[in-house]
Amino acid sequence: MSRFGLFAVGWQAGYGLVHLWWAVDGPPRFLMGRESYFPGRWVPVVISAVAMLGCAAVVAGSRRGLSDAGHHVLAGLNAGAGVVLCVYSFLFPVVIVSILFEGGGTDKVVSLLATGSGAAGGIFCLVIAANERRLATRPCRSCGRVHGRSPERRDERSPGWAYAGAYLAIGGFLARLSLWMHDTVTGQWPSAATRANGSSLTAMVVFLALMILAGTMLPLALAHRWGRLWPAWLGPLHGRAVPRWLVLGVGLFIGASLTAYFGIAGITAWIRGDLRGPFLPLLLEIGGYTLWGLGLLVASASYFTLTRPPCPLSATAESLAGTVQLHGEGR
Repeated sequence: MSRFGLFAVGWQAGYGLVHLWWAVDGPPRFLMGRESYFPGRWVPVVISAVAMLGCAAVVAGSRRGLSDAGHHVLAGLNAGAGVVLCVYSFLFPVVIVSILFEGGGTDKVVSLLATGSGAAGGIFCLVIAANERRLATRPCRSCGRVHGRSPERRDERSPGWAYAGAYLAIGGFLARLSLWMHDTVTGQWPSAATRANGSSLTAMVVFLALMILAGTMLPLALAHRWGRLWPAWLGPLHGRAVPRWLVLGVGLFIGASLTAYFGIAGITAWIRGDLRGPFLPLLLEIGGYTLWGLGLLVASASYFTLTRPPCPLSATAESLAGTVQLHGEGR
């Protein structure tokens, strides 16, 4: 990890120096006229300096040895810097899609390099943060759990924060649904633009039905036991493990998409004044989608932990304990 840490320090330094140059001499021409939805100029310089400091502290700490508390502090510092870098570089996937479907250009190449470098630097910080957390918690080398503190089986109850995330997602969905219902009753949905695009009523109903499932059944499945083990009413499937990524993959994809699009881009555009309209409908739409996405991500984190494969060392220990008990009874 020390070599990777040194590489990350160099990466953050290069990213910061380029943005320092742009801050002093003026930025190049970006796609859509901006590198990020957030203020540029000195902001990325400060972010990269914090990220470089976090990575450098990890390199120095690995040579001197740190306490568990020290590893926790460095994990938090690098996680924060990594998240901020990734959020600042949010336009990276947008630039990729633009290049794939519209072709290249100088502004797109510059945007791709700038946002891609920021996203990569953020991921480097997150990887380092995860490693520092592992050093602090000293998990099992076989399964990554901290035995006695981490769930061992799918049938264990989800923590309270997972239920809070699931019901936060449902609340956000209901807020968005209330706006749909209002628009439907008042004849504003489907809109004239939707009709002009040739969208059939059947397609819109199917889309709405899928959205309802994603706003109700999906968050419940992420938090409740029946989302990890098939419930009794499914007969032959009762008690069998639900395919992990059938639920988790959808939860992460929808949660990340809603949080990124509405929670980052939508709220930023609203603050900048790019979105206009009555306050309450915008709040229900953007706020509802954001809470929906955040709740799904929180519940998905719990689902990810609860559905990890069983620890082979624990299984071996239980088997040996059973064998010893049988031998003892035989005597």
